Amino acid sequence: MRYSDIRLVALDLDGTLLNEDKQIHEDDVKAIQAIMSKGVLVTLASARPLCSMLPYAQQLGIKIPLISLSGSYVSDMQEREILLERPIDLIIFKEMVMAFEEKDYYVKAYSKNRLFVQEDDEVTQRYSKVFNVPYTAVGKKQLRALEMSLLRLAIFDEPSRIEEARETLKNWSNYFKVIRDTDRGLEIVEHTVSKGTALKSLCQHFNISLEQVMAIGNEGSDLAMIQSAGLGIAMGNACEELKEQAVYVTKENTECGVGFAIQQYILNKV
Repeated sequence: MRYSDIRLVALDLDGTLLNEDKQIHEDDVKAIQAIMSKGVLVTLASARPLCSMLPYAQQLGIKIPLISLSGSYVSDMQEREILLERPIDLIIFKEMVMAFEEKDYYVKAYSKNRLFVQEDDEVTQRYSKVFNVPYTAVGKKQLRALEMSLLRLAIFDEPSRIEEARETLKNWSNYFKVIRDTDRGLEIVEHTVSKGTALKSLCQHFNISLEQVMAIGNEGSDLAMIQSAGLGIAMGNACEELKEQAVYVTKENTECGVGFAIQQYILNKV
């Protein structure tokens, strides 16, 4: 595959483009800017809210809309042009949150650019600082009272309690999708949301075929994006499920795997 075949590159952030210090290596920056100078469009696709993605997009010089909140929100950086926005149904959100608040789970609810939690604790403060996400503590058992568009919900606890949470969620299984499922946490979006669906909306906006897209990721939440793209690439540190579905497995995020893949498949220097 050569440069002329790829017109859009979609990159996950954490565990993909970012190293362990949440920074982009200079070699990755150079590779990305090299393809952008040749007319290839580049976007970021992350579970983060848009505000948390902006510093990286600005560093790279990206101008096109970004895929945020695991695909539930696609917007340009000024939020003047919103290509996709799919919130969780508010009634369903309230029912789910109430169930988890009553059992004292740690719950995070995301709007476009803000995190809502019950209490202002150390875990939330650390997350806000590391990921540059502003937050509001609404009070114990008060997330259920939110009257706004919420795009992503995250639940965290001990493994045994997360197993119980999975059972509880079956009550609303027709209305949401679990996009990240670990033994200590669940991340929930509206049932049609995925990075793959968001990528498709971006391609339609620019009149680009999905076959002309390179997508790179490392987690299960990247799977739909990898499967949708003509060239789906898994990082060397990716989960096994993603590696099995990818066309190619590049180097790890600590080894500039993004830049290496761009060199090999677009710049043809490897």
